[in-house]
Formats: sequence, structure tokens, C-alpha cells
Amino acid sequence: MTPTERLNAACRAVLTSLAPAADRARQRYQALAPRERRLVNGAGALLGAMLVFTLLVEPALDSVRKLREELPRLRSQAAAVAAITTQAMALRGRAAAPAAALPAVADIGASLERAGLPADHWKLDHPGQGDSVTLVVTEVPSSALLPWLEHAAGDWGLAVRQVELTRAANVNGRPLPGLVNGIIKLALPAPRARS
Repeated sequence: MTPTERLNAACRAVLTSLAPAADRARQRYQALAPRERRLVNGAGALLGAMLVFTLLVEPALDSVRKLREELPRLRSQAAAVAAITTQAMALRGRAAAPAAALPAVADIGASLERAGLPADHWKLDHPGQGDSVTLVVTEVPSSALLPWLEHAAGDWGLAVRQVELTRAANVNGRPLPGLVNGIIKLALPAPRARS
């Protein structure tokens, strides 16, 4: 026996069991006065309309309401993604081209602090004068300095001209794990390297 045949048999069994109750309901309906029949028909229509609204219309209206509430948030997220994409494209274009001038002191300082290098552990010597910047660091974490050096040189189109780093030591001369002292010189690329 296939599933369709089993389903048909189950439906017939249910209809057969409900047939006596349906016959009794039909007889009672026929026994009603015309006014009472209209009231029963109206109640049935009202019940059917409520059922249609509850099962078909209300879920659709709820979905539309939720989507209307969510749409502004999604649009603002899309605008933020578009702004970040535009910013990334601008940075990519700027990073690809060599720098024409040294970055401002505030830019370098903000970049160092964002990288996790405290302001009291580094000093910039004569930034903006000439074509190079000398950064003197004392007891800075190498795990923050080296990534900053890699990204800062690329972001600003600067070349690393000189790096002299030594392990930082405490007052007893013991090395401090992960901390370095040193001098880093960043400069504009040589004229022949500029395009």
C-alpha cells in the first residue's frame, strides 16, 4: 500500500466516523427557523473570516511591520560598509603611491598610541623637517612596535632607512622580556624610487 492510498484510507475512516455527527448537525440546522439559520450562517462567516485573518493576513502584516522597522538599520549598515569600502580603497591607493611629504606629528603620535605604544615611551625627533623622521623608543613592547613599523611605513609610503633595536634591561642589567629600546629612522623614498 502506497502512502497516498494509506492517506486516502485514513481520510475515509475519519469521514465515516464523523458522518453521524454531520447528519445530526444537518438535521438540527434544517429544524432552525430562517432567522436562526441566518444567524448561524453569519457566525460561520465571521468565524471563517477570523480564521483567514489569523492564519493568512496577520503573519504577512507582522512580517511587513518587522521589515519596516529593520530597513533603516540595514540601510545605515550598508552606508557604513560603503564608507569603509571607500576609505579602504583610498588608503590602498594612498599606500601604493610614495609619500610626497612627511606625515604630521599628530598623525604619527596617534598611530603609535593606537598601536599600543604609550606616549611616555617614545619621542619623535624633528618630524616634518627635511625628508626623514627619527623615532626614539624606550622599553616598548616589540610585539606592538614591529607591526606598527610594518603598517606605518606602508600606509604613509615611507621607507625604513635605519633600525637599531636592543633588548631593554632593568636597573640590574637583566633583560626585560619582550621590551626593546632603539632608534628608527623613516624617510621619504629616494627621488628615483618615486613615480
